[in-house]
Parts: sequence; structure tokens; C-alpha cells
Amino acid sequence: MDPSELSEELNIVPFLDIVVNIIMFLLMTLTTVAFFSQVEAALPQYRKGGIGSRAAQNEALNLNVTITRAGVIVSGSGGKLARGCATTAPGKVLTVPARMNGEHDWIGLTNCVSRVKQQFEDETRVTLSADPEVPYEHLIAAMDAVRGDEGQLFPDVLLSAGIR
Repeated sequence: MDPSELSEELNIVPFLDIVVNIIMFLLMTLTTVAFFSQVEAALPQYRKGGIGSRAAQNEALNLNVTITRAGVIVSGSGGKLARGCATTAPGKVLTVPARMNGEHDWIGLTNCVSRVKQQFEDETRVTLSADPEVPYEHLIAAMDAVRGDEGQLFPDVLLSAGIR
């Protein structure tokens, strides 16, 4: 017989070896998953001057995109964009409506911000906010829609607090 079998002590070295290997494997997996699941985001900066001030009039565009269950609202420093995204109108709200199945029209949003980009070619920032009831996937899809193909439309996406 083996002397270790006669001993009344429990040999836990093989067990600890397995546990340490499992912990190392889990830590490596966690760091890899955390690295790939990061979303680039920046907070909007405070700008001096109100809507009617001289500083606000000199700004080219302050594009805001708000996601709600009913659709997407696009607004700029001159007011909310009228239908077709061509002009601004103080009383009208541009809403890219949601489709019948509840999904948003992300292609329509990309087309809308591309029309805005044609008028304001030097602008790169957009502020994105969402209703708390909107799923996280819709926020990411809106970020992709306003950036456009290969990030050529508005690459600097700033996240803002929800609207409720």
C-alpha cells in the first residue's frame, strides 16, 4: 500500500491546482470580454450663451438626436428640423417614425443626418439621448446610424441624459 493512503490527512494539493487554473482561466476570459464590450462615449461640454445670445448664433450646428418609442427626433440649434430634414421649423418636430413592427427606421435617420451634413460639412458632433424605455440595442443602432458608413457623417457622438 501507498503510505499516503494510510495517512488520515486529506491531500488537497491536486484540488488547489485545479482551482487556481480555473481562476486564471476565468480572469483571462473576463478581461477579454470586458475589452470588446466597451462603447466609446463622451459627455457633452457646457457652452456659454443661451439660444438668443450672440455666442449661440455664431455656432454652426448643435445637432441633437432623441430616441423615443414613437420614433427619432432630430433637432439643431436653429430649432427642430421639418419633415424631409431640409429646413428648420420652430413649431414642427421632425420625427423619423418607428415602423409598424416597433423597430426604428435607422436608414431613414442616416439619410436625414446625411442631408444635414451636406449643409454643415465641418460639423462632426452630435448629441444622442434616449427615453429610458428604449432598449440599449436601439441606442447603439442610433450611434451607428448617425456616424454613417465608416464614420464619415458625425463621428463624435456625445451621450446625454434621458428625456424623462
